[in-house]
Amino acid sequence: MGVHLYFTSVEKVLPEAAEAIREDSRAGSADQPWVLCEPPHFYPEDEDGRMRGGSKLNLHPWADEWEQAAQHQPERNDLQELLHRLCAWSADYQVDWELSVDGSPLGRIEGGVCPPEVQGAIEAFADLGEYLAEEFPMEDGNPDANDPPGGFRPRLWPEPE
Repeated sequence: MGVHLYFTSVEKVLPEAAEAIREDSRAGSADQPWVLCEPPHFYPEDEDGRMRGGSKLNLHPWADEWEQAAQHQPERNDLQELLHRLCAWSADYQVDWELSVDGSPLGRIEGGVCPPEVQGAIEAFADLGEYLAEEFPMEDGNPDANDPPGGFRPRLWPEPE
């Protein structure tokens, strides 16, 4: 179960800066398990020169993923690392980012600074993922077989019934 965090540059990004950011995003981090979210990725450039990217937020990691991630002790959880990278790219390349979650605005990273309310929202996603992984471990490939008793499934955004 997941939703997407999207990030879009507020203005056009110089081609050299865009390539440097893309290269850095591909380099990844060997210390980061990327369980609570996917590594950041970027979409092909549009005519307007703005950069667009995203990361799927994993709100209910599989039990084996969670156990594997617990063996690593990264400096930051995956979502904190994602914000850290966006802030670093903002500061290093003078790129301000608009953030949204599945079409709902979340806030901006400007001048390398992420506002506390955006950090808090991202931490809430991390807390939810950690809680669900620990309290309702999904152990096989059939999500319906892993539903908690009573069929409770948290919904953050409306979806078809």
